Amino acid sequence: MDLEPIGVADRLSGRVVLRRPVACSVPTAWRAASEADGLSAWLGRHEGPRLGPGATFTLVHEQQVRSTHTVLEWEPSRLLAMTWDFPDEAPSRVRLSIGRDTAGTVVTLEHAGLEDAVAYAAGWHVHLDYLAELLRGRPRSFDDFWVDYDALRQRYDAEAG
Repeated sequence: MDLEPIGVADRLSGRVVLRRPVACSVPTAWRAASEADGLSAWLGRHEGPRLGPGATFTLVHEQQVRSTHTVLEWEPSRLLAMTWDFPDEAPSRVRLSIGRDTAGTVVTLEHAGLEDAVAYAAGWHVHLDYLAELLRGRPRSFDDFWVDYDALRQRYDAEAG
C-alpha cells in the first residue's frame, strides 16, 4: 500500500478530499461504487435496497458496526452523494465522483462535516486502496484494514498542520 497522502485532511473545515486513479473504465468503477457487491468488497457489507435516488441503506463494518446512509445525489457513472451517519458521530456527507483525466479513470472522494478529518482521511485512503485492488481483480480481506492505518494517520496529521 502507498503510504503517501492522496489528498488532504482539513481540520478547520472538517473536510477530506482524496483522489485515487483506478485501473478500469468509468462504468466499471461506477459499478464498484454503487452496487451492493462492489460496496461490500471495499467499504462495508451493503444491506437494504439497491442504491439509487433517495435510497436509504446500511453498511456493516467490522465487529458488526452499522452506519446508515441516504443517497442525496445520483448521476450514474459520474456521481454518488450520500449522508454518512456513523454511530456516536455527528451526521456528515460523502460525495464520490468518477471521471477521467490524463491518468485515466479517477475516483474523487469528498467527506464534509467531520469532527476528525485526519482519522477519516487515513480510513478513506485505506478504503480507496481496497477499491483500487478490487478493480485490479485482487480484492483484499478486511482483516488487514488496520495494518497501514496508523502510519497513514500520522502522514495526514503532519500534512494537516
